Amino acid sequence: MRLLRAELLKLVTTRLLLWLGLLLLALEVLVISLHVSQDSVSSLTEPRNQRDVIAIAAVAALVALIVGVVSSAGEYGHGTISHTFLVAPVRERVVVAKVLAGALAGVALAAFAGIVAWVLAALLLSVRSVPVHLGSADVMRPLFGTLLAAAVAGGLGVGFGFLVRRQTAAIVVVFVWLLVVEPLLAIANVNQYAPGHAVASVVVAGTPSSELLSFWPGLLLALAYAVGFAAVGAVAVKRTDVA
Repeated sequence: MRLLRAELLKLVTTRLLLWLGLLLLALEVLVISLHVSQDSVSSLTEPRNQRDVIAIAAVAALVALIVGVVSSAGEYGHGTISHTFLVAPVRERVVVAKVLAGALAGVALAAFAGIVAWVLAALLLSVRSVPVHLGSADVMRPLFGTLLAAAVAGGLGVGFGFLVRRQTAAIVVVFVWLLVVEPLLAIANVNQYAPGHAVASVVVAGTPSSELLSFWPGLLLALAYAVGFAAVGAVAVKRTDVA
């Protein structure tokens, strides 16, 4: 618990969460404003389209993944990892504490993104005199799914960061994987089992999709990826000398 509190303190006392929170805010304001202003009133009246309006909150899962990567790989880049291991010589405990801190940071980011998206969408829809259906189950489910997905993504990012141990390289690999590799896996029709698609299936929280697994298989697979990367990262950390 002391290690977890220390890792949370590291996250909240750096500017990382602040800047990423501002990035989320700016992105949501831009996307939701454009969506509501350009769609017709008749289209916005439908609950499924209102769900699409606040779907931008799901980007919090990607941001949580980056936070996880930076929280682990970033310590190697800044040379602070040696001090961390001096304070906590049992390295596996450090990995577990960082994974939990990454998951909690992901939940916080997703909650912030979800609240901002919901409030902003409700306000703009009211301005256009559109009946608001944002409290319906079909609309709220993806927001709760985003909370779970961001938690899993944060922990997964920590494990991957420990495995690569190079912050910039790890982030580049993440984006190349999500933007290039996973779409190519669709050729073999196995992309739904890839990490990004598994997390996405948690985000949509049961909303039918031909390219994604259903909620529970997706959640279990995403958790398996997070645990697997954390375990491999812990082994890598234990076997690596830190100057």
